[in-house]
Amino acid sequence: MEANKVLIFEQFAKKAKERIEARKQMRKEELVIGSIGMDMEIRGLSDAEVSEVLEFSDDTIEVDKYTIYYASSTLQEAAKVMVQEGSLRPGKEYTITDMFTQAERNFIARRILELSGVGGEADIRIKEKEEVKNS
Repeated sequence: MEANKVLIFEQFAKKAKERIEARKQMRKEELVIGSIGMDMEIRGLSDAEVSEVLEFSDDTIEVDKYTIYYASSTLQEAAKVMVQEGSLRPGKEYTITDMFTQAERNFIARRILELSGVGGEADIRIKEKEEVKNS
């Protein structure tokens, strides 16, 4: 019985390690933005980065804008150009996301959070009492 528990804990630890390593690999996607005829790269955020973007503002629209800017190297590079040209103010680079409609920003921000492991579906179920007694 004890040997079985040790084996279960070892298996759990192995799977946990594999999942942690997999989550460290930042997931990226290329989005086709039809309204501007351009592609844009986004990436998933770490837990610390998710906390940072969620604490950016009390205004959820501003949080979405910042999240999109933070997770897109495409927008960050374009914003640098716009700052140099004077069409964006330094410190307000994230407002490049004003080019998107609210629906587009909502979609992109949700996709970034899904890539980050926030939201989406969880493959978890509650074990029935009979199953617990028999295990």
